Amino acid sequence: MAGAVGRLGEALLNRVLASGDYASVVALADAPMALGVRQLSLAPIGALPRIDDAFVALSDPAEADARSFYGRDAPFVQVHRGNCLQVAQRAVDAGASRLLLVSPLPAWQQVGPFHRGLGDETELAISQLPLASVVILRPVRDAKRPGGNLLQKVAAAYLSLQLLMMPRSIELMTSEKLARCALAAMRRARAGIEVVGADRIGALLEDPT
Repeated sequence: MAGAVGRLGEALLNRVLASGDYASVVALADAPMALGVRQLSLAPIGALPRIDDAFVALSDPAEADARSFYGRDAPFVQVHRGNCLQVAQRAVDAGASRLLLVSPLPAWQQVGPFHRGLGDETELAISQLPLASVVILRPVRDAKRPGGNLLQKVAAAYLSLQLLMMPRSIELMTSEKLARCALAAMRRARAGIEVVGADRIGALLEDPT
């Protein structure tokens, strides 16, 4: 589990631990340590043990709520566009054959067919790694921002307007529900590359296949 920071990262880590799908879970951290949580161990990127599946949750370091306000996620490494390819490569080196990437996009980018494909060069590079299965989830990125300067406030107002204009088919999920969907997506992962847009993520909990 890489990117166990903020509300989503914490929810995803807890859901994977509680699922019973894995005998042990390794969370990417700055240094190896024990938190006293059953089945959970922490390892740095250069010393990962052998793994089967990789869950990677992206977040934006510029976001005010990218990390927990209370510092619960301090030991964990934040994964963002700048380091996610390295994280994916190390997961492959450690034996991972399946990778699930949670890659949030703003609401305005969730309208139309473009969000159903690979989003940038980083995702393209990840798709070319020797993985049996790659699943990319595209939830709507939260538009909430702190006060900031005038330009930041205008940008926040624009993003909030985009959320109001979202089609009804696109659900703005809680972190807990998104974590459940991510686990369901990994369980049903098939060979190849699948991109699941925000309008289809919720259906993962209904699809038994």
